[in-house]
Amino acid sequence: MKDVVIRVTLNQIGSLATLPDVAIRIMRIAENPAATEEMVHDVLTTDPSLAARVLKVVNSAFYRRQREVSTPRAAIRLLGIGAIRNIALAASLHRLFRGRRGIPGFDPADLWAHSVAVGTAARAISLRTGVGLPEEAMLAGLLHDIGVIVAMQAWLPEFSRVIRRVGTPGAPSFRALELEEIGATHEQFGGALCEAWHFPESLALACRHHHDFTTLSGDAQRWSALVHVADALAARLEIGFVHSVEGDAPRAQALTLLGLDQLELEALLDELHRELPQATTLLAA
Repeated sequence: MKDVVIRVTLNQIGSLATLPDVAIRIMRIAENPAATEEMVHDVLTTDPSLAARVLKVVNSAFYRRQREVSTPRAAIRLLGIGAIRNIALAASLHRLFRGRRGIPGFDPADLWAHSVAVGTAARAISLRTGVGLPEEAMLAGLLHDIGVIVAMQAWLPEFSRVIRRVGTPGAPSFRALELEEIGATHEQFGGALCEAWHFPESLALACRHHHDFTTLSGDAQRWSALVHVADALAARLEIGFVHSVEGDAPRAQALTLLGLDQLELEALLDELHRELPQATTLLAA
């Protein structure tokens, strides 16, 4: 049943919201081992709005540059093709969190607010632990709940029932309700979407396993545990749509995998409080 639901959903992806063509083209270039900085520059500068957003991120407090980076070419030279790919995708993702506002109890903009918090937390955890690349961690956090948007667009009546039931006394978890009403979860939808769009494997892992990282091993497990911890930290702030988060306390196993203790967790939460306003402004929908 689950595979059928996912296959039917994937067949509808063409009618779902999509990323800007320039962001997709940058991602494809970044996958090419023979890619050059000039190739990325030529594509990025075809979309002045996106180029400006990338420069805004590069010059933000996240990067603490001593001098302003004034051109896309300089940004690409400083950060590299992979980082520019991640920033361009992050700067474009907000466009997917638009649309239906007629579902009582759910606004895609609220999910985006939560996703920005998760992305900010994931980047901070990556910097502190050395797990993954910080820009990719932020992108994974921004993308981790994209399956919720897929469910909303492809299964609106069923998704509306999930929203109506979640959080009520005695209700199952968000994922359990998704399985009951739709037949698949936002994790499965998100992972399938990443694969259909040929996103890097790290992003598919973040979408598919941020709740069940224990089913993985090695680097994949640590990476998914990072997004799990970021998700829990963001839920502590109670910003935006947090019904999909299964508790605001990360699992002890995730902290062990990342080498974090409770003191470091509190320090990360303080850092999230400080950096989230900046991130929200940078990535505003």
